[in-house]
Amino acid sequence: MTKNRPQVPSPPGADTVVRPDIAITDPEPPRRRRRSFMVIGAVMVLAGAVGFAGLMNASGERSDVLALARDVPSGEKITEQDLRIVSLPDEPGLKPVAAAQKDTVVGRRAGAALAEGSLLTAAQLAGRGGLKAGEALVAVEVKRGMAPVDALRPGDSVSLVTRPQEGAAVKEQTELDEVAGRVAKVGVPASSGDVVVQVAVAEGDSGLVASDASAGRVAIVLKRGS
Repeated sequence: MTKNRPQVPSPPGADTVVRPDIAITDPEPPRRRRRSFMVIGAVMVLAGAVGFAGLMNASGERSDVLALARDVPSGEKITEQDLRIVSLPDEPGLKPVAAAQKDTVVGRRAGAALAEGSLLTAAQLAGRGGLKAGEALVAVEVKRGMAPVDALRPGDSVSLVTRPQEGAAVKEQTELDEVAGRVAKVGVPASSGDVVVQVAVAEGDSGLVASDASAGRVAIVLKRGS
């Protein structure tokens, strides 16, 4: 018969587990985190702007050129208020007038209708006398009722038509069927109702037009849409 051994009590502290001390830190306040994100975002935006500026500079040189600040009808004088300066990358296909030539452009007439926002080119400018290359200016005195005088304006596109010569056979007439022209200036009607209209025509047609105009046989027709 066995006897139960008496249980010896464990010494004090034998069941106690010793754990190392762990430092307790407080989490970073949310406000500091948001501020850090804002700083990082600002840096990224700045870097992007610098990169974009560098890309634009790398794309080519830029030049100051002239553009239209408002519409200018054909034949009208160009004023300083009609022009504005814009900076554009140099492009071989574009040949706008340089901003440095602004003083030479002011006072010249538009050789065609100029639209607001478009670039100004030398081809859109009439010559110093209101003429383009290859044109001649002819003074046409038209009789009363042979031209819509009240409707004519500088720059209007017109057709010059010859009235048959009185008493001449059709075969003997050097008849001018139709010659295209552009009104340069409209004079003041005389007491008789006759008025002198200065018209720019092709140099090759100027002699014939002047000859028929001197005989008072030229009528002026205003073209539709001009």
